[in-house]
Amino acid sequence: MPHTFPQGRDVIHSRFNRILAVVIWVISALLAAATLVNGTTVRLSDLAPAVLVALLAWEALWRPFVQVDDDGVTLGNVLRTITVPWAALVHVDTKFALTLYTPGRHYAAWAAPAPGRGASNRAARAQGISRPRAPMVGQPMVDLEAGSSSVLGDQGSRPGDLPGTESGDAAYLVRSRWTALRDAGRLEVGAADTTKVTVEWHLPTAIALVLLLAATIIAIAIA
Repeated sequence: MPHTFPQGRDVIHSRFNRILAVVIWVISALLAAATLVNGTTVRLSDLAPAVLVALLAWEALWRPFVQVDDDGVTLGNVLRTITVPWAALVHVDTKFALTLYTPGRHYAAWAAPAPGRGASNRAARAQGISRPRAPMVGQPMVDLEAGSSSVLGDQGSRPGDLPGTESGDAAYLVRSRWTALRDAGRLEVGAADTTKVTVEWHLPTAIALVLLLAATIIAIAIA
């Protein structure tokens, strides 16, 4: 039977972070409205704190993502976007967040944090399994070069691998796509050391944040 694999592009965002971003935007809008209503003379700098917080919420909470497609994995993190081709990927971990390992480097996904104890317990109960324990020292973790995968409930699986958690769902997409591409003969093996990882910095956003921070400091100083 021919091996089938996922097609197209999968994108994951942090549900909790996006909800938090909306809450922050509502608060920022209310503060900006209060400034406009209460101030007899409103300077542009008076609105800088609300705009700064809103932009921070967008960059740190709403925008981050994990994208998985046939070319590799893209991590939209705070102030930078990292693209890891499949040929460069050698290891996946979920101890603190979905983390992609390449020779000599590793990249954590801001949009796929590992769950806390309470969240991992809830996810485990929802799946009807025991809460996974972190691997003991010396136990192997998931190694993509070897093509292994974690099994929920196994001694070597992490809480961050649980389905229904942000790190677990993202890790599942990465591992399943990698395995499918490998089994279909579409993955270049042994080229990790020479495959380039692309890092794109969000310079316009960084500059805007610096300018807004400066304006905020000025607004506070002359208030």
